[in-house]
Amino acid sequence: MKKKIKYAILGIIALAIIGIIIVNAMQPLAVDTIVMQPSRTEAYFTELGHVREDRHVNVFALSGGEILSVNVAEGQFVNEGDVLAVVDASDILHEIEQIRINNLALQAQIDNLSAEESQARAGQTANRNVLRSELRAIDAQEQMSLESDSDRRRAQEENVRLQNIVIEQSRTNVQNAQTDLERAGTLFEAGIITRIELEAAEQALENHQTSLATNEQSLEIINSGAGTVNQSEHFAALRRSISAQISGIDNTLAQMSTEPMQRHFNALIESNYLAIANLERLAGNSTITSPVSGTVVTLHADSSNILNPAMPVAEIRTTEDNLIEVFVSTTNINDLSVGDVVELIFIRQSGDVLYSGTIYSIDDRAEAMVSILGVEERRVKVLIAPDNLSSSFRSGFDLDVRFITYAAEDQMAVPRTAIFEEAGQDMVYVVENGTAVATPINLGARLRTEIVVESGLSAGDVVIRNARQAGLSDGARVAG
Repeated sequence: MKKKIKYAILGIIALAIIGIIIVNAMQPLAVDTIVMQPSRTEAYFTELGHVREDRHVNVFALSGGEILSVNVAEGQFVNEGDVLAVVDASDILHEIEQIRINNLALQAQIDNLSAEESQARAGQTANRNVLRSELRAIDAQEQMSLESDSDRRRAQEENVRLQNIVIEQSRTNVQNAQTDLERAGTLFEAGIITRIELEAAEQALENHQTSLATNEQSLEIINSGAGTVNQSEHFAALRRSISAQISGIDNTLAQMSTEPMQRHFNALIESNYLAIANLERLAGNSTITSPVSGTVVTLHADSSNILNPAMPVAEIRTTEDNLIEVFVSTTNINDLSVGDVVELIFIRQSGDVLYSGTIYSIDDRAEAMVSILGVEERRVKVLIAPDNLSSSFRSGFDLDVRFITYAAEDQMAVPRTAIFEEAGQDMVYVVENGTAVATPINLGARLRTEIVVESGLSAGDVVIRNARQAGLSDGARVAG
């Protein structure tokens, strides 16, 4: 009897469990859902920024001089490039004109050098030809019979004539050597030739002077009659002297060149061109312009008629005063561009104050910075220009800067948790008549916690938020 009662109780319990299972299986799965409605969607990130300290710029003149005009006043707003003052540059322009005239003179000297060299060569060649003719005349004179007194007198007169020709050539050689020495001295001082070359020019002059003195002594001997004792020695001496003159002319022609002087003059011209370029730069700087946009705080140029390059012309408070400085991670910087609209949020106990602004500039390099958690990261400096300069924008104040990287109207977005993948296709569960229906979708922009759905859903569709909920599958009964 007891066993029967025991089996009956166990049977009742089993039936109850089966009944519960059947009842639970008949119950729909409770799910959390979201109703699709087109709305504004946006992606953003927020960084901490601060209002920059005031920045003043001192404007200096690169060249001094008399002030011709002052074009601004203290308290006046100026734009970048506006003329602040004008300095008299007439002295600089006059100096430029003088240097240009000097260059023309140097070029004329270069042109004359070639002509002078050609003329000198022609003269030396003509003198050499004369001396060679005299050598032939000496040979003919020596063959003449000098037995009679009249013949000896004629011979002596001819010797005097020949010696005078030799002396004249010696004097020409001395003059040429003096000219060469003067040029060599100029080139040596300019560093174009060496001291050895200068000493060679000095020695050449000394040799020609010695030769001239020797020839003049020979003329005195001939005039005294002492030279007629030994005609052979006399003619030999004449030949040696004339031959030496010819050799000297050959050496002069071989060494004759105006190229060193031309190089010297060309170097002077190039140096003058550099000086002109520098002076033109100074003359261009006589018009002093503002390097920034801002307000003239102090105008020093208005208190003197002479501008000193060591003193500032003016002090300008720039329009960059009140710019917001913020450092953005390199992972987000490529989403930003100059001119993008941002939100500026001042956190206050009475409530946050919201302003708008635009990105003013983005640095072209990243800086290594340490985060609050002590992690080193790379960040790029971004400057923000507020649209409204209220009293909230005080130097050094902190604020949040919200960068909106994506914004669109009439878009539908689903939570990331609502999306699952099946055979490479993005899907969501849409509730239709109490049943979960796996629905393919095409995704668009990825927001912080949601993803925009480009197609596959319509307004009013009910989407299950968590596609990975236990017991959820295509065709499952759901309630939510």
